[in-house]
Amino acid sequence: MTQEEIKEFKDTIAKTIIPVVQNMTEDQIREIITLVEKEHENLPEGFGNMLYEQILIMKYNGRY
Repeated sequence: MTQEEIKEFKDTIAKTIIPVVQNMTEDQIREIITLVEKEHENLPEGFGNMLYEQILIMKYNGRY
């Protein structure tokens, strides 16, 4: 990913996902990501893990 793509990815997470997961547990977040990965088999390998990590970083550090 380019730097611009990374910034856009993080901005999208901050605007659309963080407000939803703010009061969810880590297990609940992981469960949702797992369900989405099963429904969308065309996602790149490791995408769910990368998304999960970014969500936790933003959620707990408040950097979004």
